Amino acid sequence: MTSLQNAQSNGLIAGLFVLAFALLEREKYSFATLLIVFSVFVKLFGIVGFVLFLFYPKKWKLVLYSILWSVLLLVIPLIFIDYSQYKLLIYSFGNLLFNDHTASHGLSVIGLLSSWFGAEFNKMYIVLAGVIVFLIPFVKIKEYKNYTFRLLALSSLLIWVVIFNHKAESPTYVIAMTGAAIWFVISEKNKLNIALFALAFLLTSLSPTDIFPRFIRNEYIKPFTLKALPCIIIWFKIIYDMIVFKENSKNANNHS
Repeated sequence: MTSLQNAQSNGLIAGLFVLAFALLEREKYSFATLLIVFSVFVKLFGIVGFVLFLFYPKKWKLVLYSILWSVLLLVIPLIFIDYSQYKLLIYSFGNLLFNDHTASHGLSVIGLLSSWFGAEFNKMYIVLAGVIVFLIPFVKIKEYKNYTFRLLALSSLLIWVVIFNHKAESPTYVIAMTGAAIWFVISEKNKLNIALFALAFLLTSLSPTDIFPRFIRNEYIKPFTLKALPCIIIWFKIIYDMIVFKENSKNANNHS
């Protein structure tokens, strides 16, 4: 609701990722790639969505469609502005991206480490570590055919693009909570998983609302980046679940 009320595109990004995944499952590659490419044009971190291609056959077709959609979306602005202005806008955008990496910590892993330990950490090293951990479960190629494993990967992706985003704000967490919700639905309902999701609902979803006294928000939630903490923990739990994942014949199908 916060994301929608602030007229932000975070809900759109979450929807694009989930719908692209559903279309990939049904081998609707042309529309699936359009959604992922479009997400990149809306928010650059949408590029992480391309990792989903690893799970599906005919990767050459996925790459070809992605290139075609990218070219089309790059050319469309030229209908409305001339080339020199377009070139200037691209240069300006690139300059903005290059320089904004030092601008803030956001509600992210970087922000949490900074607020907890009061020290400056190299953002690139933290993001690189996040990429490595994110990719570790993908070595389990034999599990690619398992629908639950693919859903776990989608959940991990949705959370990763937020918790490792140095510009992440409170409304951005609609994306991460979408991933957390998918994980919770497909996960075992044990005490740990229930507690983690309850903590996410409490701190991530409800902490910005009037349910939390302003004193708690201002003195604890915001200074210690506690809004991000549950999703960070859940993400590591998802990574663990993917690493120890074992194929179950009941859900080892393509759902296509």
